[in-house]
Amino acid sequence: MGLGGSAKAIRHNRRMFERLSLVARLYNDGWARGDFDVVFELLDPEIVWTTIEGAPDSGTYRGHQGVRRYMQDWLDSFDFDTGASKIEEAIEVGDRLVCVQVGIGTGKGSQVTSEIHYACVYAFGDDDRIVEVREYATREEALEAARRPPAPHSSSRAHASPRER
Repeated sequence: MGLGGSAKAIRHNRRMFERLSLVARLYNDGWARGDFDVVFELLDPEIVWTTIEGAPDSGTYRGHQGVRRYMQDWLDSFDFDTGASKIEEAIEVGDRLVCVQVGIGTGKGSQVTSEIHYACVYAFGDDDRIVEVREYATREEALEAARRPPAPHSSSRAHASPRER
């Protein structure tokens, strides 16, 4: 491989590392601490966040305030420690990042610690803020979704689930 190929690979790896770091900050420095200043620094103001289909909280949350409501519902029910969200695997698929994740929280009422295993597809804007998050129950579902071409008009903002927030 010539130097041009190596430089391209280094830029590619740096971009993936930066995006992965951003996702980790979103969950551990922002959401787990209830620090919405950090959350909103990392998310585009017109973020579209779609939760796992069929989950009790399933739906699409739009904009900073929609995402705040979604995250606050979780914070009202669970205590999350810093580092409570772990990224077990990250795969770049085109311009998207697929992360296989585990979230660990303790129920405020029950004091029972639970783990949730899931995967997300992240799309990023030109400023590297997250413009879209789509949650999936499995790695395979997330990878399949990430391989589909994005909907017209950047990411899949044109898509709306039956239940919007």
